[in-house]
Amino acid sequence: MKEFYRNINDALAMLEGLEQDLNIRHLNPNELKVFYTIIARSECNESGSNITDIVENSGMSRSTVYKTLKKLSTEGIIQLHQSKEDGRESLVLLNS
Repeated sequence: MKEFYRNINDALAMLEGLEQDLNIRHLNPNELKVFYTIIARSECNESGSNITDIVENSGMSRSTVYKTLKKLSTEGIIQLHQSKEDGRESLVLLNS
């Protein structure tokens, strides 16, 4: 059991280091969850994720996701673009 806790501690230390390197340590838990959901969705679709997918995959409310996306966009972490296929939907892209 001690090794299990040691492995979790190592993983948390690695995650903290990654968050520091990516300059996202200031994000609150909701913002981190949306950010990680965007990353996971971006791996499946390089052209961007729509907001509905992010809401469904994050398990968070639509209003919380919209508010969080606005903040991430203002900070330059993501870009929001109107979908060409559905003008009512926005696509979310990570900034490189």
